[in-house]
Amino acid sequence: MKGARLDNRQWVAKLAAGIVPGCALALAVMAVVGALCHTTGSPMTLSAQLLLWLAGLLWAVILSGCFLFRSGGWAWGVLGGGAVAVWLLFAVLKSVLP
Repeated sequence: MKGARLDNRQWVAKLAAGIVPGCALALAVMAVVGALCHTTGSPMTLSAQLLLWLAGLLWAVILSGCFLFRSGGWAWGVLGGGAVAVWLLFAVLKSVLP
């Protein structure tokens, strides 16, 4: 299968997709991992500190990888859809977990 060539024509849209829905996706992953680990949210605990570093690292990876999408619209769709899906997973986890 031949893929489309990567180019820099829509770099502003790709960067914006990495910033806005990419941040929402990183925070959603942090929320899901926090819910699964039963963290209290107190910044003095080790688990909360690890979650803060996880979100920053994940957002940096998303920002670096957002330029690998074919177009800016595709980047917005994938990252935005992923963020919505993970936030829905978090809502389900919060209603199920004690």
